[in-house]
Amino acid sequence: MKSNQITALVLAGCFVIGISGCSKKDEAQKAAEETAKSMQQMATGTNASASATSNKTPGVAVPAKTLAGFLPSVSGYTAKGEPETMEMDMNGAKYSHASQTYENGDKRIKVSILDYNYITGLSAAYSMMMNMSLETNDESMHSEKFSGNPGWVDWKKNSNQGTVGVVVGDRVYVIVEAEHGATLDDLKSVAGAINYSGIASAAK
Repeated sequence: MKSNQITALVLAGCFVIGISGCSKKDEAQKAAEETAKSMQQMATGTNASASATSNKTPGVAVPAKTLAGFLPSVSGYTAKGEPETMEMDMNGAKYSHASQTYENGDKRIKVSILDYNYITGLSAAYSMMMNMSLETNDESMHSEKFSGNPGWVDWKKNSNQGTVGVVVGDRVYVIVEAEHGATLDDLKSVAGAINYSGIASAAK
C-alpha cells in the first residue's frame, strides 16, 4: 500500500474512530485497520443495496397524507402541532414524506417516514449507515431488524441522542430521532411500535 494511502487511512481512523492519542503509531495503525474494515463493509452493503434498487422503476410515491397516517402515538409524549408533509415531482421522479415531532418536557422525539420510491442515490447515505458497525466510548452504531425489516441504531452515549432507521420494501425509510434526554429505550420503543406491514402494503 502506498504511503499516502496509509496516511489517508490513519487520518480517517483518527476522525471516524475518535481514539485518543491517535498520534501514537500503534493506535494510529489500529485506527486505520478498523476504518479500512468499516469502509469495506459499507462499500459492500451499499453496492448490494444499489443493485437491488436499480432493478426497480420509480412509480407513484405514497401520498404524504397516507404516510402521515402511519405516524405513531408516542406514550408519555405529546405531538407538537400537525404532521409536516411534502410531495415532490422532479423530472418525473416522485418523492413524499411525513414527519411529526413529539415532546415530553425537554425531551424530544421525531419520526419521519420517507418514500424514496426507488430513486437511485437518495438513500445511499442511509445504506452506508445500515451496513456500518462502530463502537467507541461515545457512540454505538450497529445494524438491527425491526419487525423483520432491516435497519440500524446509532446512539450517542454521552448526550442521550440518536437515530433508528428502518427500511421497508427497499423504498420507504422510517427515521426515528431522539434528543434532549430521551433514552435509547424510548427510541427503540417508538421504532418498534410502527405499522411496517401497513407501510409496505401502501407502497406496493
